[in-house]
Amino acid sequence: MEITAQSLFPSLVWTTLFDDREAFNIKMLDLANKMRASDPAGVANTNVKGWQSPNILQNLEEFEPINTRILQVCERIAESQKFKSNLIFDHQAWVNISPPGASNRTHFHANSHFSGVYYISLKAPECGRIYFRDPRVASKMLTYPANEPTEFTTDEMHMMPEEGRMYIFPGWLEHGVEENLSNKDRIGISFNVRATPQASS
Repeated sequence: MEITAQSLFPSLVWTTLFDDREAFNIKMLDLANKMRASDPAGVANTNVKGWQSPNILQNLEEFEPINTRILQVCERIAESQKFKSNLIFDHQAWVNISPPGASNRTHFHANSHFSGVYYISLKAPECGRIYFRDPRVASKMLTYPANEPTEFTTDEMHMMPEEGRMYIFPGWLEHGVEENLSNKDRIGISFNVRATPQASS
């Protein structure tokens, strides 16, 4: 007897590794550190014991290289998912710096089609994993008596951050980042992207 499975309503996480990540990250790391030096207090959001910049990178000329790539990647994903063609992609981006002992609490981003993070600098595996929570509310009524978690039975999935890799996921997908247990700052650029129809002329 053949039994087949079909995935319904998947929660997708896309990743891409930049070919020029070494040189690119040197530039981004310098910009991130300068931004923290200019505003040591930062803003309080989901970061625990960490530093976060305001959501203004999209307006800063020096961050244009990463802003361009964020939009390029999200536009390609949107095309693969059959989004309409007459859309404008807007985004907000910010720097996250998590020193040893820092983490990012579980959260989601309302009113964003895509959210994501690009990792500039870290020390794996001690830096902590990015994790995603099962968004299906009804699934929490009963757990599966499995010997080990699978993509079907688990309520949380983990991914190990990698320097030069971008992670993109739906804005509604709950996520967070574990405590940084390394002796090095975990530094990334996070973003939200929304696609809206162009105004008719």
